[in-house]
Amino acid sequence: MRLKGQVAIVTGAGQGIGRAIAIRFADEGAWVVVNGRHEENIKIVANEIMERGGKAIVLKGDVSKRSDVKRMLIKTIREFGRINILVNNAAIMGSAPLENIKENDWDRVINTNLKGVFLCCQIIGNEMIKARNGNIINIASIAAHQAFPLAGAYAPSKSGVVILTKQLAIEWAKYNIRANAISPGMVRTPLTESQYAHAETYRKRKALVPLKRIGTPEDIANAAVFLASNESSYITGHVLLVDGGLLESICNHIPGRPSEV
Repeated sequence: MRLKGQVAIVTGAGQGIGRAIAIRFADEGAWVVVNGRHEENIKIVANEIMERGGKAIVLKGDVSKRSDVKRMLIKTIREFGRINILVNNAAIMGSAPLENIKENDWDRVINTNLKGVFLCCQIIGNEMIKARNGNIINIASIAAHQAFPLAGAYAPSKSGVVILTKQLAIEWAKYNIRANAISPGMVRTPLTESQYAHAETYRKRKALVPLKRIGTPEDIANAAVFLASNESSYITGHVLLVDGGLLESICNHIPGRPSEV
């Protein structure tokens, strides 16, 4: 029960990584605010938490809208009296060549993946500043560290999350607020299922990972529990890669780069 008595908001918690984090946090004793845009999904997650003996409330909302984030703050304080942990997980994908990305699609990805993180950090973070205590965990991506084809909007949004996390860490340390990020590698979720549905594609992707498996949402949730707990109390401004060694493997196999023994 490493998070006993802690109140945690998890955005984008209706499925995949967000769902896994919300459930693990509850299993570790946290009271969880389950946020997402699709009420049916977040109700299922909250019910699952309560069936396991945990405590959760449902809060539908779009993190890219300031009014929705303010409502999330107000309801959390009303229900639980405080906020200790914020996990910014809500994100959407975008896949198109840079020359073909429509402006509306670019704005949609940036508004959710980066602006949404900023709004949640600013609005909920101000409550943490008042309390002189808080823990922010932002979910970034391996795409924040290495360019990939067709990630023209998604990768910049996640790169922004990484530097925003570091900025928060240095500016808010004086308020006893920690800020860290997790950069998942290849993780099989409902959002990425189309990338793994074909057996041969799945085999080829798995072969790229030094640990020879595709990540699970629970792998990311395990890392989030560590960063949310007192076990990481001297860590802030850090970006934790949870990728099975994929990024290191990619960086060491760039064409033209001398092999290192």
